[in-house]
Amino acid sequence: MLDSTLLDLPWATLVTLSSGYISYFIANVGLKEHHKPIDILFSTLIFSLLPTAIYHVTLWCGVNAYVAALPPVLLALTLGALWRKYGRKRLYAFLRKHNISWSDGTHSAWQQLFGQIEYRATEVFVILKDGSGLLSRPLARFEGLPNGPFALGNTGDVILYVTHHSAPGSDEWHEFASVIDDSWGALATYIPAEQIARVEIRRNRVKAVSTPPEV
Repeated sequence: MLDSTLLDLPWATLVTLSSGYISYFIANVGLKEHHKPIDILFSTLIFSLLPTAIYHVTLWCGVNAYVAALPPVLLALTLGALWRKYGRKRLYAFLRKHNISWSDGTHSAWQQLFGQIEYRATEVFVILKDGSGLLSRPLARFEGLPNGPFALGNTGDVILYVTHHSAPGSDEWHEFASVIDDSWGALATYIPAEQIARVEIRRNRVKAVSTPPEV
């Protein structure tokens, strides 16, 4: 529940905290569930430095305090996006290159999958604990659909548009004929983490991926 005392803070303080948290949120989407409150606080303050400076410069130019809050917010959005897309990757590349640290700060290998935005997934295999398999391909077919083309939950669960399935212990894949039905729509499948033994994701750098040959 929102603490009402937060709304009693000076407007400049609210602008500082809001702009900083906007940047922090965008920069860490999908990567922040293990962050401690102290991590969130100081990350927010660091991200707020430049937007806050812009806010005070705008005030100095004679702009109304409420209108002056718009440039910091827009800058915060930009900073968060730039850090997520370019800054984070280049910082950790620098640390690895100079043998300062080989860690990139992610909480798990599963979480690593969320940050590879320069690659495009082409197909996803989910092998269940009973030995059966579920396959979705080509993933480009499901772009624009709800949760499409697939979704990886932070707890290890998966949402998939299943195009093929295999029986336990079988290497033979059978295709579902009506994943997308003109009348009924698209069929998404939720797979709980406790049922999953392995997830395989094929990726490449090519944005436009042709349909791979049938299994």
